[in-house]
Amino acid sequence: MRPTERQLRAQLAFFHDFIRIQGAQGDPYAKVLGVPDNPYPHYEEARARGRLHRSTLGSWVTADHGLANQILRDRRVGVRKANGEKNPEFIAFDNSMLGVDPPDHTRLRRIAAPTLNHRMADGWRSRVQEICDRLIDDILAEDGPFDFMTAFAQRLPVAVIADLVGIPERSRADFHRISRRMVPLLEGVVTYEQTQSTEAAIKEITELLVDIIAERKAEPRDDMISRLLPLVDDGSMTMAELVPMVTFVPLAGSETTVNLIGNGILALLTHPEQWRLLAERPELAAGAAEETLRYDAPVQQYRRFAHEEIELAGWKVPVDGELTILAGGANRDPQVFPDPNTFDITRAVGADTLAFSAGIHYCMGASLAKAEAEIAFATLVRRIPRLRRAGPIRRGGSFIIRGMAEFPLATR
Repeated sequence: MRPTERQLRAQLAFFHDFIRIQGAQGDPYAKVLGVPDNPYPHYEEARARGRLHRSTLGSWVTADHGLANQILRDRRVGVRKANGEKNPEFIAFDNSMLGVDPPDHTRLRRIAAPTLNHRMADGWRSRVQEICDRLIDDILAEDGPFDFMTAFAQRLPVAVIADLVGIPERSRADFHRISRRMVPLLEGVVTYEQTQSTEAAIKEITELLVDIIAERKAEPRDDMISRLLPLVDDGSMTMAELVPMVTFVPLAGSETTVNLIGNGILALLTHPEQWRLLAERPELAAGAAEETLRYDAPVQQYRRFAHEEIELAGWKVPVDGELTILAGGANRDPQVFPDPNTFDITRAVGADTLAFSAGIHYCMGASLAKAEAEIAFATLVRRIPRLRRAGPIRRGGSFIIRGMAEFPLATR
């Protein structure tokens, strides 16, 4: 039975109070869930408790890079419980790759691969450059302080995703508006109002996509929807799977890119010597994207459930035991990254970062996200070399997605 508004509000209030109390008593994971402006000292506290420790909130927690990587690649764990019960974090992602385990995940990932692969990302570079230049033209035309998140960081990935998915021009404003209302689904819905808003947004975007799908069926184009529709016809996937795939996978990918770009520009401006270095050596833009993913990752943690009893770092985790991977902490593990709290765009990060997860749930859009950030950083430092902060930032309220709601900047 669906809880009433009063019951849901009471449950959420109890949840927040419990976290606050446990955090005050010293539990590092509870402190992280309190969404501090700077969670990184709390990741160090978690690491100091061992490679794996049991939080007073019940989850087994790790900030150890090696163990985190191992868990994310372990086929004995999944995003759902052993009996298939969904992780509450992914309730809205039913039938999408984000919320299912093999064999459904394997099948859906294989279907999506042709649209979200490395070669596809390389082919989109000229389009990304075109959108970057247009957005910067608009910013320079205003000639005054602006919010970087709404003027650039949000608009670039959404424009790219709209092209990729196949959203017609007349529907893009609605697609952008509804997509922004759905972001709390990735962040972890924490208020009654967010619950209501996101449920309404799911209904609205489904209605929007049903119309677009019908249009693409009659007139196919070179986009994700058109490529997937024949698979519905031949039975490889269902319409109930197609709609979530063209909704939530692009949403997850675009939101990661939004905050990769925002966090990267914040880090570069906070470390002006790195901004100057990038201006002198624009070929370091790819390194700036990689270092941002390590230093201040858009996705800070992942949750998994044990599908059988498993032994990890001396602990026996029971069936359905919840495992929390503090990726933001693992990406600053001093055993893997020397001088981990230093932002250095010349660092050789490589594939060691867990910013896009690992194993079968590794983000398929990682190459496109990195390409967008690389082009954005190089273009911004070239066209607005005197970019500077113009006021205090306002962060989002998520313990999963790390980014900014407002980021005031000036062009000179």
